[in-house]
Amino acid sequence: MSDDMKDTACDACNACNPGGAPSLQELSECIYQKVRAKKESYRLYNFGRLQEEAFATFFDLAQEFTTLESLYMICVAVPKDFFDLDGRLYILNPKRSQLELVCTSEKGLTAPQDRNNHGAVIMEKPGTTQDSWLFPIRGNQSLANSLPFLGQHQILGLFEIYPKQKVTKREHFFLEKFTNRIGYNLHQKLLVQQNINHIKFINQLVSDIEHNVITPNLYYKLFLIRLKRMISSYGDIQTLIESILEDPKATREDACESLQNAVELLKTTNQGLQSEHSALSRHYEHTSLFLETLFRKDHFQKGTYVLRKQSCNFRTEIIAPLLDRYSPQFTRKGIAVDDRLENVPDEQVTLFVDKGLISQVFDNFFSNALKYTGERQDQFGHEIKLFSLNRQILKDYFGSDKPGVRFNFFTTGKPLSPEEAANVFEEGFRAARDQSASGSGHGLHFVRNVVEIHGGTVGCEPQLYGNLIYFTLPFKE
Repeated sequence: MSDDMKDTACDACNACNPGGAPSLQELSECIYQKVRAKKESYRLYNFGRLQEEAFATFFDLAQEFTTLESLYMICVAVPKDFFDLDGRLYILNPKRSQLELVCTSEKGLTAPQDRNNHGAVIMEKPGTTQDSWLFPIRGNQSLANSLPFLGQHQILGLFEIYPKQKVTKREHFFLEKFTNRIGYNLHQKLLVQQNINHIKFINQLVSDIEHNVITPNLYYKLFLIRLKRMISSYGDIQTLIESILEDPKATREDACESLQNAVELLKTTNQGLQSEHSALSRHYEHTSLFLETLFRKDHFQKGTYVLRKQSCNFRTEIIAPLLDRYSPQFTRKGIAVDDRLENVPDEQVTLFVDKGLISQVFDNFFSNALKYTGERQDQFGHEIKLFSLNRQILKDYFGSDKPGVRFNFFTTGKPLSPEEAANVFEEGFRAARDQSASGSGHGLHFVRNVVEIHGGTVGCEPQLYGNLIYFTLPFKE
């Protein structure tokens, strides 16, 4: 029996080719060939009774428990309980392309914030340290394209067993095979988790589309109503002019006066139509940006928001158009707008963001301000109804020499409770004071998702006269 003995596999055939379309006969032959090969492999392995029981225990529990966390604990528990060997399990984090310590036989599951404090590196062959054996965890080669973050080596993680001196040559071979089974089960559970996350994201994306595109799109219905009213005004003008032309008794003075009235009515109608055209154009640009952003093919394929970053002047490209669009609505509701960004120079900040997604973040804050800004009495006894926005530069916010830019949105009204402020970004959450206003509780959840994908943070701070909600993004000086 050789230490580097590999599991036997059938010869290449259509049934084993993920891109092939095997016939039932080919599939049957492939399965029987694999069964015979596996039978021969286990005969050559010549595992002892305890090792066979360890294998069976691992397989049974890996099927019985469905979560990744349970699999992590099973991986370290079996060698510990059967052979009194301690273990550490490292799993590849696809976002960082580095190993994370997820579980140990001594302490159990590792807290997420403590998973990076180690020196483990990806390796393709078993190796050693001063006190332990290291076994690479490989994925299932036939599912190589199912997890896009895997490279050519198909390494999913690393399994560390210690103390090294207790591992015999026979046990070393068993641990290699055991680690292979960890890899296959881990690959399957990662696929299941990936599919679950993909479905959750699609459901979330549908909610985002409804909240940010379909509901605001009702504006077009209002535009059509106003357009119909203007068309009716043109009909009135036409009737007036026809009556002037058809009245044989009308004097020149009467005709001139009637024509002057028709001109004034025409002028007023044209001004209204021009105003509606400008508003519709702005809304069209706004909606088109959102549609292009939310309906990207990449989002649906990868099951997450795929960013298309570009440098962006927030004041001119995002905030100014939103203020222009929302100002008439704020005025109608008696809400004063304090835009403190107006006098802040943009030259000191360069932000690389997905403009479409970040525009929707700002739009959600403006929309919420329109819905929830309430009256509040200031220290002088005056009733105020205010929406204020400003920006702060936070030095070293994301670490040494990693500053952040924080955008603050303040609205007057009843302050949130500490519990409400802590949950305001959760899906479906609505404060007790907001139950009478229309809304789904989805907007700020969307805000948090987009900001965090950009590497930023969000927060809410109840104040004396209202509430301050903010988000912070990294930027380059």
